[in-house]
Formats: sequence, structure tokens, C-alpha cells
Amino acid sequence: MSKLRIFDLQTLTLRNFTLFILTIFYVLPAIAQRNCGTETSILQQIQANPALLQVRQAKEASLREATLRMKQMKALAKTSYSTVTIPVVVHIVLKNPANVTDAQVLSQIATLNEDYIAGNADMSQLPAAWQPLVGNSSLQFCLAQRTPDGNPTDGIDRVTTTKNSFSIDNAAQAVKFASTGGADIWDNTRYLNIWVCDLSGDYLGVATFPGLYPANQEGVAVDYVAFGSTGTATSPYNKGRTAVHEIGHYFTLRHTWGDESACAADDGIDDTPLQGTNTYGCPVFPKKDQCSVDSPGIMFNNYMDYSDDACMLLFTSEQVDRMRVSLDADHASLLTSDGCQPVNLLANDARVLNILSPSAQICENSITPYIVLKNMGLTKLTAVTITYQIDNGDTHAFSWTGSLTALKTDTLYLPDTAPGEGAHILKVYTSQPNGVTDDDVTNDTASVAFQYYADGTFPLTEGFEGSTFPPTAWEIKNYDGLYTWEVTTDAAKSGSKSIVMHNLAYDTNGAVDDLFSPLMNPSGYDSVFLFFDVASASYSGATSTNALWDSLIVLTTSDCGITFDSLYVKGGPDFLTHKQAVTTEYVPTAAEWRRDSVNLTPIIKKGEFRVVFRNVSNAENNIYLDNINLITKATQPYLKEKGYTVGPNPTSNQVFITFLEPPANLQYIALYNTLGQQVAKQPAASINSSNRFIFDLVNEPNGIYFVKLIYRNSVKTIKITKVQ
Repeated sequence: MSKLRIFDLQTLTLRNFTLFILTIFYVLPAIAQRNCGTETSILQQIQANPALLQVRQAKEASLREATLRMKQMKALAKTSYSTVTIPVVVHIVLKNPANVTDAQVLSQIATLNEDYIAGNADMSQLPAAWQPLVGNSSLQFCLAQRTPDGNPTDGIDRVTTTKNSFSIDNAAQAVKFASTGGADIWDNTRYLNIWVCDLSGDYLGVATFPGLYPANQEGVAVDYVAFGSTGTATSPYNKGRTAVHEIGHYFTLRHTWGDESACAADDGIDDTPLQGTNTYGCPVFPKKDQCSVDSPGIMFNNYMDYSDDACMLLFTSEQVDRMRVSLDADHASLLTSDGCQPVNLLANDARVLNILSPSAQICENSITPYIVLKNMGLTKLTAVTITYQIDNGDTHAFSWTGSLTALKTDTLYLPDTAPGEGAHILKVYTSQPNGVTDDDVTNDTASVAFQYYADGTFPLTEGFEGSTFPPTAWEIKNYDGLYTWEVTTDAAKSGSKSIVMHNLAYDTNGAVDDLFSPLMNPSGYDSVFLFFDVASASYSGATSTNALWDSLIVLTTSDCGITFDSLYVKGGPDFLTHKQAVTTEYVPTAAEWRRDSVNLTPIIKKGEFRVVFRNVSNAENNIYLDNINLITKATQPYLKEKGYTVGPNPTSNQVFITFLEPPANLQYIALYNTLGQQVAKQPAASINSSNRFIFDLVNEPNGIYFVKLIYRNSVKTIKITKVQ
């Protein structure tokens, strides 16, 4: 369960104290003082998942080292940075998004372009003491000219929301998803995403720090009263410096006071003076504090302080170095993005926009490619040849006819083919739009990877000892692109490897990751059973009263992943093989494994199936699996004929009532002695996963007993004998 976790690290204690002090200012009028949510949000991430503290510390160390190398290289080469232009999309998410005008957005882009090259007109106000330290990042920003799908755009995405405001929790996560009243991110590898909204709690902005947030949340959120230099921008935050500040965080810059009150703490930048705390307002130079007691004092003019917009004037040279290091290390794909390139519609241009299927692993040796065709030309598209091939093999051509005006799409199926067993690449491309040569062949082709494997054979045994993972014909579904099942040598029930879900580091609730077995054909078998070894622990410990736990679910799918049958669901204290709380990465000992089993017999009548091991993470701790076995067993002829068995008969202790399938209309099973006295009773709901009821007669006297199966409209009686 994602929750606040208490730890005794001095640095975080100091930061939490600072955050407590800052809460004093929440009672002040809106936008009375600058408040950035970035560090608050980072602390929330670390408190929910302490493993991220190590991620951040490692990132800080690598940034310091890389920034020093960058500084040395610049000094030796005596060169400046080359200009880089970063595509920006501005998502305006308000009840009335028209309140933030195009002119206001353009004013913000203009401010970014001035401030990030030290070209701002108010640079003349910078005290002489700081002028030699001014850095020019050579970063420029443009409003996107094309959408991720290739349509023309002005880079402004207006979304009407019903929400009054958005919290800065998890870097304003809610504003980044349409499902929670926000706007979905545009491809973070191609665009810097800025969300403009009403932030709650008097926060002006919040940004994601690289490595601490999912890719589909990366970017910057800015309050609409602190965005740009016109319109809704309100003094003293109406010069666009809030976005300048937050984008600095996006490129790994920290606040100049290091978010701590100790003078030993720092922002990781050598050419910014030590500073005890943040600055409010617009101080008179020089401003000194307990960390910089001599002139020129603290650098309150730095964009990464909390001064009013009018007093924010510079990034230092080493801040610039760190941002450029981060650009190369964390956002390198922005360097080659085409987001700033206008869409140039030619006369005749057809494009395969997407291949909808096949994808991933298919269950039959047959595909019917399903694609999206788009007219990227000015001329209405009425005919085009669509060709596809698998693994650069034989080509299959299809002649499409229809009517698509500029930038419109059509979905269509292509002819069937049999790909054969193994991993494949399907390539689909267009030619001859309207019977002429395509004016832009660079966008004609799309491709997708998929796999097909023949049915597995019983018994199936998998201990993950091979050199590849997932093993052949197995498949991983990593739905959110974050943590998922992986092979490990840290622990194993037998051999040297097992598989693990790192739920401790998975800072989220309800995230699902699936491991699919090969396709199995139960035809000709009476029953199928699954066995596997499992080990698990939790951050909270078995005595916790958590409402949410990590859990393991075993499902089967008989229609290639469309629908599922759930046969095993375990989570919480009873699931744990290590009962004590574990606050570091859990690695099981040899004694901390359990052998679990699942009766798959009820689903074999559906035909071919795949077993799915589903991890549901709630940020507790790791789950390990090893030695997965699928075996078959022959059904007793009597059980086949009657549908149930009662035995052994005679018995000396236990009696087993076993059904071929879960009995319909059964209400309960009761056991009586010859005097008609009820000895034991079990409701129908107590049937176990093997379709079995168990009665224990070890403490009952020898003699005759009667097992009664009580159905809704009938009763069946079976006589048994108890002997020593």
C-alpha cells in the first residue's frame, strides 16, 4: 500500500522541518508569496517509496561529476553551447480555458527564450557582483507545430475541466490525465509538456525530477495566475519566471538554498553562494544571511530562488552546465524531435498511421492485419496500394478505394496470412496514392513486432534457469511501462534463478503486471493442476491493518487475453512467507518459500488456455516465483461416471467428498451417525480449489456413518465405515 513511511535520515528530517515552517504561509492570501511544489512532491515520492531516496542520491552524485566534466571541457575548448530548440505543448486545463489567451501563451514562450539565453532586458538590473557568473544555456523553446499523430497544431491544447483546482501531489498527477479531469500528456520523448491550471494550496508551480516519476507524467504544471506576462498573470508573478523556475527543476536544478536550513547543505552548484532559506519579495542588494555573512551575500536574483518575478534575473554558468548535462542524459530524445517542424501538406501523400493488430503474442497461426490509413496530402485520397510483408518475406498487396479528405483516417483489414512459429516483424506501407507517386515516402511505412508459438506440451516445467527472459512462448504484459516481472539471481527455491516483482520500489497503488504462460491444449486430459513456489514479504508486516496489500492472482484465458477466469487470489498476512516487516528490498531465505497449487480442471472444457500470473502492487515488498509446473492427472472412472466420489471407504480418519465439477444447487454436506445425530456439516461455499470437501473422523468412534449431499430439490446419501 502506498503510504507515508517514517525514516530517520537526518536530511529528510531537516527537509520535513522546512516544509512544516513553510505551511505557516498557507494562511496568507493567494499568491502572496511564491511557493513551489517540486520539492514537496519529491518528498512525498520518497516517503511513499524510500528506495527512491537512493535513486535521487545516485542521480545527484552523477550530476555533480558530469557537470564538473562539462565545465572542464568548456574551459579547454573555450566554446559555448550550440542552440537547441525544444518543442513545447501547453495544456490549458481550466473551467474556462479561453481565459488564458494565445497571446498569454506566446508571452510565456518569449520569456523562456530570453531568460534561457541570458537575453532578458532586465538583466541590466543584475548586481555587478553576479554578472561574471551569468550562464547562457542556448536553450530555445517553440510551440509545437505538429501533434504526435502528425497533424498541424499551434501547440496549445485547451481542455475544459469540472475540477476547481488540482493538488500538487505526485507533481500534480491529476492534471495530467483526462480520466482525472486533466489533459493527457503528449509524447514526453518529443515534447516538453506544460500544464496550466488552478493549483491548490497557494502553489505556483511543480515539476517532475528525472527518474522519480513515470514517463506519462513528465513535465511542468504552472498556476494560471503565474503564467506568462499578460492576461491572467498577476503581480508580482507576471513576468513568466514561474515557468522558468519549474523548467529549471525539469532539467534537475534544485532550489538555491538546497531545501534545507543547514549551511552545509547546498544545491549542488558551486557558483551559487550557500543560502540558509528561500527569499521572498524583492530584497535590497546585498542580502546576507547566516550562511553567507559577507558581501555579496546570497544570490536572491537566481531563477531558482523564491523572489518576485521582477528580481529573478539569472541562471549561473554551472547551473547551465547541469541543465545541459540533464538534457543529454534525461531528455536526449528532445534533441531530435520533429515537434517544431511545421506540417507541410503535399498534394498526394498517404500514410500508414498505425498497426492496430497483430501485436504482442497471438494464439493462432493466422493474422489479419488491422491498420489505420491516413491522408497526409492536400488532395482527397480515393485510392492507394497497401502492401505488407512479414520479416521482409513475400509481399501481400491490397488495393484500397474510398474517400479521405486531408488529415482524415480510415481503419481497414488486410488479407489473411499464416506467419509461422517464432518472433516476427510486420511491415505495412503505402504506394501510388491516387495512382501517382507518393510526394513524401518518409511517412509511408509502419511496423510492429509480434510472436506466435505452437501449443506447449504437458508436463510444463519452468524454473527460469535459461539465458533468455521471458522464456520462449512466455510473455510479459507491462501495462504502465514501469516495474514488471524480471529474472533474478538474488534468490531461488532451486537452481540459481527465480523471477521477482519489485513492489517495494513500485510507488503506486493497483498497478498490474502479467506473466503469461505458453498456450496449452488440455484436449484428451481429465484434469490439469498448476504448482509453483512463492516467497513474499511486506513493508508493513503481517500484523498491519492495511486495507491494501500486494497480491498475486492466478488467472486463465481461453480467448487469447480477451476474458479471464480467476482461480487464485492471495494477498495480505496469509500470503506472506516472511511475516515480519521488511523495509529494504526483500530477498527470501531458503526456508521462506511455499509450494502453492491451483486446480485448473474447471476451465479445461473451454479448450486451449494460457495461465496468467498477475501481480497487483500496492508498494509493500517483493514477490518471487519459481518452479512453475503444469501437470495432468487421470480422473477416476467412477468420478467421471457419477460426478462425485466419497472415500476412502472404509476410513480410519479423513473422508474426502470430491466432485468432478463444482456442484450446482448443492446447499451443504452433512455427516450423521446411526442414531441420526449430525456429526459435522459444511456449506457448499466451503468447497476447496480441488472441488473437494474434507471431514475428519479421527476422534469419532468406529461404526457406520452416512454422508448426505443436500441439494436444493434432492438428497443423496452414501454409507461409509469408520475403523481403526
